[in-house]
Parts: sequence; C-alpha cells; structure tokens
Amino acid sequence: MGIGEVIRPLKNSLDGVPVHVRQLADMFRKHSQRQDLNRSQVDALDSVSGAWRTDTHWTPDAVVSWKGDAPDPGDYLDADYISQHLARFDDGASRIYFSDTLHTYGPGQWDGSTFVFPTSELDEIIRNADGDVNIIADQLGMERSWFFDDNGNPLPLEVRHFDPSELTNLRMPSGNEAGANEHWIPGGYLPTGIPEAVIDIPSSATGVGRDLDGDYNPGLWPGTAQRLDLNS
Repeated sequence: MGIGEVIRPLKNSLDGVPVHVRQLADMFRKHSQRQDLNRSQVDALDSVSGAWRTDTHWTPDAVVSWKGDAPDPGDYLDADYISQHLARFDDGASRIYFSDTLHTYGPGQWDGSTFVFPTSELDEIIRNADGDVNIIADQLGMERSWFFDDNGNPLPLEVRHFDPSELTNLRMPSGNEAGANEHWIPGGYLPTGIPEAVIDIPSSATGVGRDLDGDYNPGLWPGTAQRLDLNS
C-alpha cells in the first residue's frame, strides 16, 4: 500500500509517517484549499515523498523557508526521480500566458526562466475546461479573480507550445525562480498535482516593455502560439 492510500483524506491522521510526508501533505492541502486529496495530488505526493532522499537534512518546510536561496533539488530528491520527472517533457512543454503580460514582458521572467507543463497535460486541462476560465484557474492552482478584468470579463489568454528542441536547460524547479510564488511546493508539481519544470528563455525574446533595442518580434520567440477561446 502506498502512502497515498494511507492519507487519501487529508483530515486523516498523519502521525507515524515521515516528517517530509507530513509536510508535503500539509502543503498540498494548504495551497489547493482542499480537505481531501484528488487522484492527481495523491499520485504527486506518492512520487515526491518516495523520492525524498534519506541522507538529506532538508525537509520540505526548510526548502520553502529558503526560497530565493533554496538548495538544488538534487540535494534532497533522488537522481532517478528527477530524470524520470523530466522525461515527462520529452514530447514538448507548454504554458498559458496572459496575453497582455506576454507581449509586454515576453515569454520569460526577468531572470530569463519560465515554468512549463508537459504539453499533453496542458492540452487535457484546456480540453476539459471547454472555454471555462474558472476551470483553468483551478487546475493551475491560481486565483480565479486573476483571470478577469474589473468588469468581470475573462482576460485574453494564449498558450505557447515549446518543441523538445526549445526546452533549453530543462530542469526541476528549485523555488528560486522569479516565477515561483507563495504556492510553490518542492518536488516538481503544482499544488493541484500537475507536473511542472523550468526552462530558459533567450534574452532576445523580449516584450515591448523590456525592448530597449527596437527588436520586439514575437515571431522570433521560442514556442508556437495558440489562442484560447474563452466563454464570456
């Protein structure tokens, strides 16, 4: 029986299980605001807790407390787990952007990185959402209000699909990335159980707000654009 079978309802006691499992379970509960684990969260928790190195002094709480100066994931996660996790991106990666933010700043954060998801996983989220932006927000573990303007209209969204050849420096998130927010959990998963990784974006892929040389050209950005049609 896996750890997930023991703690499927998070309200069940976690006494007697390793500290890193308790802390990870608390993080999934806190950041997804659910009482019970869904199947994706159970699978993610099983994977990460099973890969936590026994020879490390790092606990999940300690890693998060050092966010911004956190250790390399290899310091607390098994090397085979990291390799297997990154192999989920062998067919490419994708992410959703707010259109205005994307074209103002470009596809990368100020540190030249961006979080991505396996293309197949994000495609499934979009397909199941069927234009409902609230479902997209929930699946990405983001506040629904972020996806609407002051008049209650959905903000324009678009996807960029990155080919495997464009996954520069594909790596496990450390929490030190500019895009890592307060909901970040060590181990390579969103609080909702969706796998994530980080890639580098070329400094030339800039938006109008960062364009200092007059070379704003989305046609030269890595990735292929896909518009999202949303229900009003």
